[in-house]
Amino acid sequence: MSDVFSLMEEEVDASKFDNIQKDGVSKLSNLIRASIQVDKDIEDAEQHLKDLKFKKKKITTEDIPALMEEMGVDSLEVDGHKVKVRPFIHARIADDKRDEAFAFLRSIGEADIIKNDVVVSFSAGQDNMAGAVIDDLRNQGFDPAQKNAHPRLDTKVVGKAARGSWQRFGLRYIRSLRWRRSNY
Repeated sequence: MSDVFSLMEEEVDASKFDNIQKDGVSKLSNLIRASIQVDKDIEDAEQHLKDLKFKKKKITTEDIPALMEEMGVDSLEVDGHKVKVRPFIHARIADDKRDEAFAFLRSIGEADIIKNDVVVSFSAGQDNMAGAVIDDLRNQGFDPAQKNAHPRLDTKVVGKAARGSWQRFGLRYIRSLRWRRSNY
């Protein structure tokens, strides 16, 4: 702990800051403001897209069908687009009722309409076990989806690739990116 305090007690050479110019600080401030503004622009654009999708859904599911019904028209063509109103049903089990609904379907013998997704994650170092589980499921007639992922390739992993047994793997498989990132 005393080492930390001794570092803090050292005198700082003020001449090290002579190269920092007001223009540089101003440019940096402007870049940070620009980055913040781009974040806001992205947020605004995402909200605008969400609003447009809502507007499109309202027009196609409420406004057009209501007016066509009022006019007594079943279908018509506008600018080469044939428009026809037809029944559409979208049903979904509420999340808080899911277990109860599936239990009911099973109790009346309708479990065959329930789709099940089973996801099992294996840690790094369990590749052989994952392969065995996949093979076992295939042997039972299932078609499991397998997604392989690599850990984030940090400096340690890339360094390992450059030496030792990883040389057989070769750096040709690793696209090394180096950048620095500012956070705010």
